[in-house]
Amino acid sequence: MQISRNISLQPYNTFGIEALAENFAVIETIEDIATISKLTKQYQQWHLLGGGSNILFTDNLSGLTLYNQVKGIFIVQEDETTVLIKAFAGEKWNDLVQFCLQHNFAGVENLSLIPGSVGAAPIQNIGAYGVELKDVLEYVEAYHLDKHETEIFSNKACRFGYRDSIFKQRLLKPFINCSHYTSFK
Repeated sequence: MQISRNISLQPYNTFGIEALAENFAVIETIEDIATISKLTKQYQQWHLLGGGSNILFTDNLSGLTLYNQVKGIFIVQEDETTVLIKAFAGEKWNDLVQFCLQHNFAGVENLSLIPGSVGAAPIQNIGAYGVELKDVLEYVEAYHLDKHETEIFSNKACRFGYRDSIFKQRLLKPFINCSHYTSFK
């Protein structure tokens, strides 16, 4: 993973606001996530960007800015009544919805066109038109930066509320969302 200096964040936020990241690195693989623990300890401040959709920059970002681009959507398990899908955090949320629609998996179609990444979806418990992520999410895999290990959070452990979760509150900084598993009937 390469760290670049003084990178424009204009292409990384949906408002297109100009701001500079003092130090910027793109997370492209699961292996990159393991190396982040060392990097975040080297900087007093660090920030994680997904799709940049609920971000309004008012100033440049000091420290380290990480941009999660770990991609992949896979069918993990399927039977006559249920399918389990794994989606990595760097995927665009709408790409996951389109994948589900193309495979005739119902349940997230109301969440189409919500901006942002798969990794940000559990933080916010995204929702629209009577459907929320909590209705289909089975569990989240997140990397604990201090323990250097992946932890799994069941739907219940995510403590979903209206546009809220444990990741938005207590567990904001020590974790980086790797992927989540969603089931459809």
